[in-house]
Amino acid sequence: MKYDFDTWASHENNGNMKGAWAREMPKGVLMLSGAEMDYGLPAFIGNALADFAKNGLFGFTLPDKEYKKSVCSWMKLTRNREVNPDHIVATLGTTFGLSTAIRAFTEKGDGVIIQHPSYGRFDRAMVRNGRKVVSNPLIEKDGVYSLDFADLEEKMAAPENKMLILVNPHNPTGRVFTKRELENISVLANKYNVVVFSDEIFAETTQGDAVVMYSQIDPVMGISCTSLGKTFNLTGVNHANLIIPSDTLREKYSLQKDIDHFGSIDPFFYTLLRAAYTEEGRQWVKQMNEHTLENYNLLKNAIETEMPLLGVSPLDATFVAWIDCRKLALSDHEIEKFFVDNALIRADWGEEYGPGGSGFVRMNIGTTKDVMRTAVNNLVKAYKEKY
Repeated sequence: MKYDFDTWASHENNGNMKGAWAREMPKGVLMLSGAEMDYGLPAFIGNALADFAKNGLFGFTLPDKEYKKSVCSWMKLTRNREVNPDHIVATLGTTFGLSTAIRAFTEKGDGVIIQHPSYGRFDRAMVRNGRKVVSNPLIEKDGVYSLDFADLEEKMAAPENKMLILVNPHNPTGRVFTKRELENISVLANKYNVVVFSDEIFAETTQGDAVVMYSQIDPVMGISCTSLGKTFNLTGVNHANLIIPSDTLREKYSLQKDIDHFGSIDPFFYTLLRAAYTEEGRQWVKQMNEHTLENYNLLKNAIETEMPLLGVSPLDATFVAWIDCRKLALSDHEIEKFFVDNALIRADWGEEYGPGGSGFVRMNIGTTKDVMRTAVNNLVKAYKEKY
């Protein structure tokens, strides 16, 4: 079946964050910020949700045997990984799940390591929990990012640094870390007794081989976080699943989760997960990734042929493009004005992603072909008028 990724789903008058931001923008500005797609749920998921709603019972809901069976089946289907259902722990979204892990495995004043540039809400989760943000900056060369293992070992060796947040696929750079890189992280994590929380919520949006699950590489110190949010455009449905092979880590995490009083899962999420984590869901995701790649190539080709002062990182995964604007010789504020006022594009600004983000722009390319073409044409026109 051919799925539709060229019908724009309205963000208006439904409380959607991007819709609210759009209303603050001048008329004609394209909203290409926020890592959520511009097309709606496929019908087979929407229909399952409508049938559930018609039944009218929305009571306390458990991640039961059938729920966990769906998660295990999906991990095998999309990532070729056998997951023990007993290792699955449901939680209230990725950032909530991370905050719970921070409280479970670190104390106030401890350091939590993260690779910058990175998702700003993770830094805020550390600070709000009274922990120190410890940066292990990625190494960038010609738009390609790699891990700095010498610096990472130095940071992990410090006894006050108890945890590493790994984002794989990486947001905002679109990089997928290799099995060898994950194995090297695992060696250090076990050597220095550092818990690794691996955010893998973009894992199904890959443009290549399946993303290796960190908790499979490191069942002693590793936690993998998965979610429907990015893959099926359900970012507003706050729910995620952690895969924690270690009995010790899982028991400690579950205790903190109980202290935080998270018990029943969202009944709507239960229905969404069981409808999405199917062969039909896998086919939808495959076509969605193909659509994303076409949009990425449209942008990449325009940059390479018509905007030589810009660059864009390779897209291993995700549906956001990480655009290098440093050669424009503009401040971050001026880059923002150039995109909004001249190119009529509201994107996400690199300085929001911490060290290494200045001079970059993250653009959401999970949109319709018409919107993508308009955005690229706008950017080329603005560029040629100024440069």
